[in-house]
Amino acid sequence: MNAVPLKPGPSLADVMDELIASYGVRGVMLALAAKMVKRTRPPDTKADLALRGQPELDLMPDRLRADIGLEPKPKQCPYVLLGTSMHRPYQ
Repeated sequence: MNAVPLKPGPSLADVMDELIASYGVRGVMLALAAKMVKRTRPPDTKADLALRGQPELDLMPDRLRADIGLEPKPKQCPYVLLGTSMHRPYQ
């Protein structure tokens, strides 16, 4: 339980009044319309291609690779197929 009382933040009406007083109705409406129609773009894959093959990035865990926008490493099968039987390569 939190013993510290939280202060209520400013209401939406107060914030909108302040924005309109600062920038005018036209500026606020144009900024709102621009924000609504702005496209979000996918991450650039060229950066991933440029960084691929660097040993320090190959050793990074997937969670750190995701933090910098890289794809996770491809999963490798721990088994090697030799003929009809399956063998573990290293143990």
